[in-house]
Amino acid sequence: MAPVFIFAEQVRSIVRSGKTEIEIPEGTRISSAAADLIKENKIRIKTVAPGVLSSGESKKTEKKSTETATKADTKKQISPPAAKLKSDTPLENSPEISEDELEEIVNRVIERFKQLNGSAAEKTNPAETVKADTKAATAADGDDLVICRCEEITQGEIKDAIRNGIQTLNGVKRITRAGMGLCQGQTCQQLVARILTEELGLSAADIDPTTARGPVRPLRLEVFANS
Repeated sequence: MAPVFIFAEQVRSIVRSGKTEIEIPEGTRISSAAADLIKENKIRIKTVAPGVLSSGESKKTEKKSTETATKADTKKQISPPAAKLKSDTPLENSPEISEDELEEIVNRVIERFKQLNGSAAEKTNPAETVKADTKAATAADGDDLVICRCEEITQGEIKDAIRNGIQTLNGVKRITRAGMGLCQGQTCQQLVARILTEELGLSAADIDPTTARGPVRPLRLEVFANS
């Protein structure tokens, strides 16, 4: 049986319908954005055995799962280390993906989209890929363009945060979660910086890069007792 995925858009539909409970089969994978919406709206999750969902919920979930599984089989973008992971392996226990592997995955996805659109699938280096994505983000008139694919954060959400007083990459990351996904801003940080420069009228040199949180070392209680 193909794995079932729950995304933010499905949770928004449940919230709009007024439901306070969602039935999902065992082994369902929930995206980070969907999990946040479930927590914010206090939606109860009822886990049931596969094939025991209510008719309406079952059709929606099966349709979404079928579409996701079909796309995954068509693209085959999983890297060799990731392909060995089991479906029930926790994310925190999975092997780390190097920057080279991540760039290779992104390039493969972009080339596949070019093939599906009928354009020539030319290999590009990471710098050219970022430039192409930046031009696409600038040319888009609507705010529904997804900037952070890991967390499903749109251009409109980032602009709203900036217009409400957020003026740094760190601030945008904390408020909107853009850059908190698996790639840690490798594919979206430059796009967010570009939006900041356009909204604030600054140059790229005026935008400070994101800063990593310093390591924390536990201390014994006797240190505080002697101070």
